[in-house]
Amino acid sequence: MAHALKCGPCLFEGVTVDPKHFCVDCSEYLCTACAREHRRHKTLREHKLLGETELPQDATLFEEMKKLSHCSKHDDIELDQYCKNHNVLICLHCLKNDHRLCEDRIDLTKLLENEYATENVRERIFELQRKCQVQLTETMELSKDANTNSKEVEQHINTLVDTLKKNVHNLEKKLNKVRESLISPVTESIRLSKQTLSIIEKKALRYVNLFDVASKFGTMKHNVVFHFLVSMLMKELEADDLLKKNSTSKIKCVQAISTEEIASMMGQCSIALACSDEQGSESCSDEALDEHSLRFPTPKTRTVATQVEGLVDLNTNTLEKSLHKMKILYNNVKLLICECPKQNGKYAPVIGLDVLTDGRILLLHSRMIKVYSLKLVLISKFSFDVNFRAKDMCVLEENEYGVFTVAISLASFCNMKTKITLIEYTDGFREKHAINCRYFINSITLLGHHVLVVGSDQIQLLDISTGRVCYAFDETMWASNGSKINTTINRVRACKATNKIALACNDTVYRVKIEDGECQKDTLHAVCPFVWKYIRCLESQPEIKDNADIKWDSQGNMYIANNCGVYQFCIGNSLFKERPLITVRENCSAIAIDEERNRIVVGCSTSNRIYVYEYELPAEE
Repeated sequence: MAHALKCGPCLFEGVTVDPKHFCVDCSEYLCTACAREHRRHKTLREHKLLGETELPQDATLFEEMKKLSHCSKHDDIELDQYCKNHNVLICLHCLKNDHRLCEDRIDLTKLLENEYATENVRERIFELQRKCQVQLTETMELSKDANTNSKEVEQHINTLVDTLKKNVHNLEKKLNKVRESLISPVTESIRLSKQTLSIIEKKALRYVNLFDVASKFGTMKHNVVFHFLVSMLMKELEADDLLKKNSTSKIKCVQAISTEEIASMMGQCSIALACSDEQGSESCSDEALDEHSLRFPTPKTRTVATQVEGLVDLNTNTLEKSLHKMKILYNNVKLLICECPKQNGKYAPVIGLDVLTDGRILLLHSRMIKVYSLKLVLISKFSFDVNFRAKDMCVLEENEYGVFTVAISLASFCNMKTKITLIEYTDGFREKHAINCRYFINSITLLGHHVLVVGSDQIQLLDISTGRVCYAFDETMWASNGSKINTTINRVRACKATNKIALACNDTVYRVKIEDGECQKDTLHAVCPFVWKYIRCLESQPEIKDNADIKWDSQGNMYIANNCGVYQFCIGNSLFKERPLITVRENCSAIAIDEERNRIVVGCSTSNRIYVYEYELPAEE
């Protein structure tokens, strides 16, 4: 028991007695005698008294808990409704005076049922703390970069000034004045952002303790208000856009003329903002310095409903690219180190990779899924049921706000159960629902309105929302002569641009012809036609076998990952031609193509490192 805790009534009488009880309703510590007296009064009998083992060390948390359900404008009136029009919690007095014309209002008890019934507040607080820490770390890095950048420019200025013997004093004074005027807004923004993030972090830490009290002893309204406060704090964190505003803003020393001419033309030297990706000493053009050059690209939406529209935009943007001529740049390979425990002395293999439209990377291990930022910083992770292991994943949809849904096939070798779990990401991962399957699933991919699954003995098209089997391909055979196919399918991927379907198998690579159709009331059974496979005809051609992953780009080219590296199958004259793309990396188990940023992400089965390669395309002819 803390030494500072004393019985409240006794202390009022000038006597210090260690408390044995605590009244939740009065927020006061009581000794044994005062607790007995407390119970005698009729009006106090219903008060909640805690025993000696439950004595709180901070009574102010209970006072805060009581205030949770009271209106911030009218302290003596409890909150009653939530106004969607203004995104605020209101009491009856607020309703009468300020919100009587608002049509979209919800009772607080219904708000709890509708909005927060499935949410874990503690996890949201921890996620808030973690995100705050990530942004604070990136802010500190931004501060360090700004200081380094400033010092480099200052050194450039000093070097320049040394050559201007007679005019050194005036030149140094002029340039440093401009430098300070440009870097000051950046450093001030960083200071304010660090201050804001520190306040949010302290509030989040306070909310952790407050949640323990409110979840145990608070009313329904207390918890509803607490949910609302956590949501508002999360929005306050997301509103801090310092990193976006300053990530591409730098200053540079502009030397428009030679050193010999500077002495007589000092007025042409200045300090200006520089684009982060600019090279050389020439200043940015006016077009490059406008507000559009500092914006992040707007993420595209990838849903079933807008698939056709998205494909038109994607094909328009990539029409002029020669992806079949890409060249890997080995002088700027980035590494993403996965924090995953070893299994039997070996690293857990990378099972799946995908790149979202905003550049975030999805990484799938057998026991968890992770999402990394464009800067390869871990944003969030989600662990699966201990009895299940992940086999494959595919992104079902994503929107412009960064929210996405991913389908993951999971298998349990203990009870031989298989399911497809749909997980949604907003400010963290959340399981939406699961589809139980009757047989083992190796791989899944999105095909129009359906999820195409490849199992131990058949290929099926499932309804995304219900999991009902609309089409079942019970047999596989060649479309040309009707002979049966005998192969083990490791991965299936559908090309969003061409709707072609590729299979990565143990023996080679195949292409099948399956078209998306309307959902059927009863399962439609059919035969799956195989239309193409890779055959090694010459000694110079590589063996494409033991294939672990396969992906498409927007132009219909295929990419294969296997034990020998990554290969590209380019389409030309209606035929595929193979060529090695990355052969310096063995045991490749997963790949992802990022056409927006000219990147290829590669994962291995024997390493905890993800390799992010950049590639270049030939100049337009």
